[in-house]
Amino acid sequence: MKNIIFDLGGVVVEWNGERVINSFEGDPTLIMYIKSNGFFKDYWTAFDKGMLEREELVNKVALLTGIPAEECDAFVEHVKLSLKPIPETEALIKELSAKGYKLYCLSNMSLDFYDYLKTREVFKYFDGQVISAIEHMVKPDREIYDLILQRYQLKPKESLFIDDLEANIKAAQALGINTVHFSDKQKGNKEVKERLGIKVSFQL
Repeated sequence: MKNIIFDLGGVVVEWNGERVINSFEGDPTLIMYIKSNGFFKDYWTAFDKGMLEREELVNKVALLTGIPAEECDAFVEHVKLSLKPIPETEALIKELSAKGYKLYCLSNMSLDFYDYLKTREVFKYFDGQVISAIEHMVKPDREIYDLILQRYQLKPKESLFIDDLEANIKAAQALGINTVHFSDKQKGNKEVKERLGIKVSFQL
């Protein structure tokens, strides 16, 4: 394998929806709504797909729930600020880059969140990036996988895709792409190295 494709949320940066909801100190009614309905249902997917701007998302949720837009926006900001770096993955990315692998990211992410993250040092190691909001397509739809393969002339059998969501993993496997289901960051990093034949020289 020559090409390593990383998801962002849950792989390169922290993402835990339950933890994000439980740590929000805003309106309890909004918290209850989110727990009952997920992250604004289809609105959040449209946000990730670049079909809704942040202000539009907030206004739609405010209208739907009767909760002030300012409070809804505070939750969106809370989610964005929760995207902390995962040091283990950043170290892995630097190591793989030094070994000559071509590195890419393929992420479902809004422009607002991507703009917040893209200046971080880790992004300089990516040889290419496909972000859902820029392309107006999302995982696990096949078209976004086809896009990254075609744009960067990647062969599925030479590529390893790392993602925390099973649906996204299965979609990549259907195209013949090698995968690591990154459900646990320590085990995930270890499995990536094992799949690439890299000696794990320390305890994760």
